[in-house]
This record gives sequence, structure tokens and C-alpha cells, in this order.
Amino acid sequence: MKYINLSLCLIALIFLQCHSPNSNQDEKKPDINRFEIELVAENLNQPMSMDVLTDGRILIVEKDGAVKVFDPYSQLVSTIAQIPVNKRFNQPFTTSGKKYDADDGMHGVVLDPDFDNNKLVYMYYSPEGEDSKSVLARYKWEGNSLDLNSKKILLEWSTQRERCCHWGGGMIFDREGNLLIAIGDNSGFNINDKDGDSRRTSGNSNDLRGSILRIKPEEDGTYSIPDGNLFTKGMEKTRPEIYIMGVRNPWRLTMDSKTGWLYWGEVGPSTDEFNRAREAGYFGWPYFIADNKKNTAIKTEYDTLHIVNNSQYNTGLVELPAKPIPSIAWYDRNPSELFPIPGSGSLSAVGGPFYRKADFNNAERPYPAYYDGKWFVTDYVRGWIMVIEVDDEGNYYSMEEFMPEGTFKGINDMDFAPNGDMYVLQYGHDSYAPYARDAKLFKIKYNGGNRQPIAKASSDKIAGSVPMKGRLLTEGTIDYDNNISQYNWVLTSESAESIEFSEQNPDINIEVPGVYQAILTVTDEEGAIDRDTIEITAGNEPPQVSIEFPESNSSFYFPGDEVKYSINISDDEDHQIDNSKIKIWADYLPEGFELQNFITNLKNSPIHFSANSILGKQLINQNNCTQCHRLNQKAVGPSFYEISNHYKGKEGVYAQLSEKIMGGTKGKWGQAEMPANPAVSLVEANAIVDYILNSTNSTEDKTSLPRSGTLKVANKDDAGHLIFKASYTDNGWGKISPLETSTVLGLKNPRVFVSSYDTTSNMRLYTPHFKQPNHLIPNGKTSYIGLNDTDLTGITKVGLDIINFAKIEKSNWKISLKANSPSGEIIGSSMLDNLNEEVDKFIKIPLKSTIGKKDLFIVIENNNYQKGMEVFEIRSVKFFK
Repeated sequence: MKYINLSLCLIALIFLQCHSPNSNQDEKKPDINRFEIELVAENLNQPMSMDVLTDGRILIVEKDGAVKVFDPYSQLVSTIAQIPVNKRFNQPFTTSGKKYDADDGMHGVVLDPDFDNNKLVYMYYSPEGEDSKSVLARYKWEGNSLDLNSKKILLEWSTQRERCCHWGGGMIFDREGNLLIAIGDNSGFNINDKDGDSRRTSGNSNDLRGSILRIKPEEDGTYSIPDGNLFTKGMEKTRPEIYIMGVRNPWRLTMDSKTGWLYWGEVGPSTDEFNRAREAGYFGWPYFIADNKKNTAIKTEYDTLHIVNNSQYNTGLVELPAKPIPSIAWYDRNPSELFPIPGSGSLSAVGGPFYRKADFNNAERPYPAYYDGKWFVTDYVRGWIMVIEVDDEGNYYSMEEFMPEGTFKGINDMDFAPNGDMYVLQYGHDSYAPYARDAKLFKIKYNGGNRQPIAKASSDKIAGSVPMKGRLLTEGTIDYDNNISQYNWVLTSESAESIEFSEQNPDINIEVPGVYQAILTVTDEEGAIDRDTIEITAGNEPPQVSIEFPESNSSFYFPGDEVKYSINISDDEDHQIDNSKIKIWADYLPEGFELQNFITNLKNSPIHFSANSILGKQLINQNNCTQCHRLNQKAVGPSFYEISNHYKGKEGVYAQLSEKIMGGTKGKWGQAEMPANPAVSLVEANAIVDYILNSTNSTEDKTSLPRSGTLKVANKDDAGHLIFKASYTDNGWGKISPLETSTVLGLKNPRVFVSSYDTTSNMRLYTPHFKQPNHLIPNGKTSYIGLNDTDLTGITKVGLDIINFAKIEKSNWKISLKANSPSGEIIGSSMLDNLNEEVDKFIKIPLKSTIGKKDLFIVIENNNYQKGMEVFEIRSVKFFK
């Protein structure tokens, strides 16, 4: 729960410091591999906030008003209530998503400190109806549902629904049982517009918006005002509920259980903040940001020591509290000069839990004392988690990234469970999208003891003729504690005869043809074990299959061009290659799909499946469609064969079935209802339909491509990889079954986004928006981008896609194209001011004739570079014939 018990925490802390034998070890920075990220729940619908019960269950509220519970024991998510909330603006204006989509809806949830006895839950939301307002409501949770009839409205206030944004939403109880509620400024981005003027909210002492409130809930569903708020009760033109005034969009509250001080993240206009309040105070928005820098959006001059709110919409005090409290840490779109905050570009600060180990004295796996007194924070856009250490006054002391290997998309809330695990609630980067694929709940567990080894079995040869000599390998086996005590291999034949090896990487010599199992068992000094198995086939050398592109570029395809290809096949046992057993396939992988996953599925797919069909099958498995549909057997719903036979050949079938997949349907095949799948995009739905319609086809419905030939490339610029697959199944040898070798190669679109380049140096990452690929910005006198193993045959120019080229075209930047190393042969070079942005928006650098594959380095130099000077963003690089 989001509240603390100070006396118990202090007693536990003293006890631990005096009696813990591992206290010194516990205070060292732990290895990052001691933390494990585990996905525990998905298929959530815009999750906004959560709170943790003392029994470990997680209470989650969603933007559309659903109240859900995750049970860590059953691993199930259940819905206990649906609160009617407002979901739309009145005007067609939004920062993301479709028109009218609103930040309004459900905002926050917190459990009563005495929840185990009184079962009370508090929620902050904007109710459904014509009356534009927000409320703080209390409900009783009985059994498996929230009693909606038990609702008590403690507090309500008027809002505007004309323009977005900023509702805040964090809530927490302090140690005196006071409830704190973070409320955003409910304002747009133009301070000269009524709905954008946050002086009427955050700068208004008579308005609850743009504040953090502090009230004392009473048993009868009312509230009282505790001592110590910013304004005394009865003071003219003020609201006594206000504890913190002058915030923009406070995002998640936490408290230090040792000091009782309040911490929160705050989303700013272009500078985001991490804030701390030791007592009631004024934090300056919209007049100040960060460490009390003036807000440049306010054009009129104002005295920083005598702040006058002269907005025509202000209903509160004209003279505001002087000298606002500054942030303890802040950052903007540029690299942070003061704080080690990673990345640059778009940003959205989110506060997380403040950790005190004394709060988890009896926890199963508490985080180590190294994190004691540190505040976990995140950024919704950039995805990192940081820990901020503060000094005895609660001021910034240091900061470091937590679990830099972790990748998150759109964290909305974080909190610790009683057992010590930290839960991370992820909204995802698809704003306003119901059931977005990244809307998930994770937990991050800490292992302070022995870590189980991870066995990885391999061999330098997994198939071959006899006598077959090889070596079994443990390469890739991991033990983070470095205490493996024993390696054991068992090589077993089909007749169950076996031989054991105690060496780590034993040599083997198989003389009898057959299929063998090689089982690796790894044991550490604590007795923890892990196993891995590989299969070895002796008696048949696998065929060799290669794909070549004679007279064509082997890295890129070019729209409207032709690709010449040739398939080479050899087999030691098959003296004549059986052409009927050759399968050659080519198709486009649409943009936006992960290449390696596709290649894995392609190798096991029949030749008559298109790339879309293969993707469709992959998506069907990911979305658990097989729970209701089988390939050729009726289940809850019709089989894919039935659907294919019914719809194939009908006009508009793709649009019709895609709509059913995304929106759901009922009654077509009986009484069973197919639920909606709003997280499935139209492109993905079409791929699923493609698989279903092709499920009744056989291999004979599509013939293999010839062993050599020419393929016409589609004349469009937005296609993804052009994938070739060639396979050959040999005739086996003796009693050994035939072996198949599949080779897959992909040709890239000639436009390559820099976010997918292989190497960079002295380039900083810039995140323009979380739905766009990252850009790179030169960050020194010499920087470079590298793309490995790139065929430059036939390439005459390399084009740079530079954002706002006009700003730097007359500058001292030099671009060099170098082969094989950043200091290698120069194969193209130019000063930027000698180049022009062409009609296609690319800055093109001539490339001298180069044959074959090279590691290509784009080296960017400026001897006059210094921090703060005008720089440029590179979005992509394009290769031209």
C-alpha cells in the first residue's frame, strides 16, 4: 500500500544495522544480473495506476474506468468493477491518437491505510456526463467486486474538456493518515488562451487544479483539513486543501518513510522535473521551471521575488508566495549537463517509489541496502529507470541508471510489493489505443543468494558422415557466481547405449550411424543444476545451400529494379541433386516487423505461404487465437479450414474479416462470441486473414522459383526486407533419414534508419517521439556511424536525411565515407556547405566506384565543434545506384 509506518521502520533499520552479518556486502552495488524482469500480466486496456495489497495482489485502474486485480498466485487478472468515466474532449483537438481522444477518464487509485479491516478504496477520476468535473470518490471492496453503491464523493472540482491536457493522478497516504492527491493543471499549451492559461489553475490559490492536495478522510465519507497545508482554512481566495501549489502535471507521488518527505515527477513544457517537498510550498508553475528559471512562454516581465498573477481568469490571490521551491533534478530535450540522464529528445518524467530497506524487514527478497535512501524514477518516453540518491536534506546527491539492459515502453507507475519485488505498470506508447500490445505489468525480482547456472550445449558439428569426429561445447554456459563445480555430458544412441564425459568440452568420435542425444548437465557448488540437450546426426553430411546475387547488389534492392539471383547446392552423398527437392521462395517482409522472428518462422513454413501468411500465423499464436480456433477441427469457434472455404474468393473478404478480427463478432457461426482485438492493427489483421485463407492450400498450389533467375522489384519506397529462402532435402544415407538445409538472406530497403546501424561513436541518441525511429546527433569534433558488411557494388551516392538542413548548411561540417574503419580509405567526401538538399530531401555525397562488401563508416567532422553550437539530426541514410 502507498503509506508508511515510521516507528516500525526506524526500529527495524536499527536492528538490521546492528545485527545483519551481511550488511557490508548488502551495501555494495549489486550485479545487474541479480535482477530479473518477469512479465506477469498483459492484455490490459490503458492501465493508469496501481496499488499493492498486503497479501501481494495488485489493484489496477484503467483509463476507461475498469478496476482490475492481478493475483500473483493464480497469475490471473480479474475485473472487479467498471466505473463510468468521461473519455472524450468536446473539441476535435488532441496531442495524439484520434480526434476527441482525451487525457480525461480514470486517473488514480489508492487503498486506505486500514484496508485490511475497512476495505476502502479511493479513486480519482472524471465521471461520465455533461458536467465537466473530476472527483475523489471512496468505494468499498467486498469479496470479488467493488460495491458501486457504496460510493462516497469526498471532493469534486470543475474542469474543462475543450482542450487537452494534464490530469496528474498519483495518490498516497502519509503516516498520519492524510491523503495526498496530485492534480494536473488541466491546460493546453497556449498561455494566452483561456483553456491554455495555467495561471487560472496552477497559479490560482482558489483552484484545486495544478496542485497536490492533502486532506484527512473521515469515516463518514467526508474529509477534514490537517494542519500545515499551504493556506489556512477560511483564508479568502484560497483553497485549504492545497498542500503543494504551482505544479503542471505531477506524475506519481511517493514518500520517504524515514523523513515523511514527499517526492514526485513532473511533466513540463519542454523541461521535466523531479521534485521534493519537505513541507507545504509553492513550486512556481507556470512562472518558473527547473531551478526557478523563468518560463519563456510568459512574454511579460515579472519580478521573481514579487509574483503577481494578473491573469483575467485568476480567481485567487493576486500576489503569490515569493521564491518558489526549485526542483532537485531536471532535464530537457538536449543532453543534460548537470545530471547523468540518458538520451535526448522527447521526454516525460514519472516518479516511482522511494526505497527504504527497513520497510521490508520480513520480505522474501528485499532489494539490497545499496538502494536504501534512493528514489526510483523513470521516463515514459525514453524507457529507462534511474535511481536518485538524496542527502540528509532531501536534495539531489547522485543518480545512476538501474538495469540499463531493461527496455520498457511507457511506464505509468512503479511500486514495491510486501515480498520486496518491484512492480512496473506499462501503458505502452500507443496513446489512447485500447488493449495496446505493450500495456503490461512486469515485476523486477532481486536474487541476493546463489544464482542457478544456465547450461548451453552445442557442438562444432551436429551432422556428418561417419566416422564423425567433433567436439561438444559449453560455450554460452553462464554462471554469474562463477562457482560451477561440475560439467557432465551423456551421449546416448538410438539403442540407448551411452557414454559419459566429465570434461567441459570433450572430443567425440562416432563410428556407428544414427541419431544421438548429447545432454549437458551443469552443477554449481551450491548444488544448483541446469541441463541442455542437442541432437547429433551421424552418417549423413547435410547439404550445402548458398544464395548469390550475380550482377546485383547483395545488400540492397532498389524499387523498380531487377534482382538477379542464383542458388548453389551440393551434397556429399547425393551425386546428382534432385531438383524436385529444391524449394526456392522470395517475398517482402512488411516494414515494422522483426526480421529475426520472421526468419525463424520462415524456415519452418511451407513454400505456398506468402510473407503475410507467415506473419499471420505468428500473430495468431501471439494473440492466443488457437484457444477458440483450430486449423481443421471445430473448437469454440469454426476451424480455419471452415472459414477459408466459406470466404475464399469473395469480394472484399480481407476488409470484412479484418473488421471482425479487430472489432469482434457474434452469431455468425453459432452463439459463441469472438471478442474484439483492438490491439491488432489493420496490417496485422490482414496478415491473419491471409493465413486463414491460405490454410487450405497445399504445396502444389505454388511452385518453387527456378534455381537462377531475375526477380522484378516492386516500385515502391516503403517496403521492408526482400527475403529469399532456398532449401534442399537430401536423399538420406543408409538408415539415416534425409536432412534439410535452409538458407535465408534478406536484401534491405536502400533507406536505412540510423537507429538500426551497427556501430556509432560520439553520436548522441535523440528521441523525436516514441512512435518514430530515433535520430543521431554529432556530439564532438569527430563522430561516426558504421554499417557492417555492406555491398557497395553499383552504389554511386550515399544520401543523408538531415533534419532542418537549412540551419547548418553554411557551416564547417565535413562528411567522409570510409571503408572498413573510421580511419580507412576515403571513398567519398564533402563539406556540407558544398551540398544541397534535393527534392527527395536527401543530401547526397558522391561515392567512388567500389566493388564488394565493406564496413562503411560515415565520419562527421568539425574542428570548430563546441557544446551548445548548432548541430543537426540524422534520421536515415539512403543508398543510390
